[in-house]
Amino acid sequence: MIQRVQSLFLFFAAIINLVILSYAPIFINSEEKIRMIDLQNYFPSLLLLISTLLALFAIFQFKNRLRQLMIVSFSRLSIAISFFLFIIFKEDGNELYYGGSLLILPYIILLLSAYFIKKDEKLVRSADRIR
Repeated sequence: MIQRVQSLFLFFAAIINLVILSYAPIFINSEEKIRMIDLQNYFPSLLLLISTLLALFAIFQFKNRLRQLMIVSFSRLSIAISFFLFIIFKEDGNELYYGGSLLILPYIILLLSAYFIKKDEKLVRSADRIR
């Protein structure tokens, strides 16, 4: 269901990941030259793309909330690994720019969506107990 809050959060996380992949500069070097994602950062950007696809896939898993929660957890894990790989593959003289620190935003949004998925699961289980 698209109208659920966690579905909107998952959609926004996917959109922000795509913006980071295509428009947000990740590094800036000492000569103030901005570097986008390139072939050196192939693996972290691939993990970020996987996180985007997982978030979009999780939207349509609304009938099985536990599976949706697991998919969201893998998406958060791939964002965290991507962030740390960006830091590890950083060259000397480069500093993390706002695109790299923007990775925190989809992670937080995915945390919020996981919270609301758990809240829905608790509500469904309490309704099952009443029957």
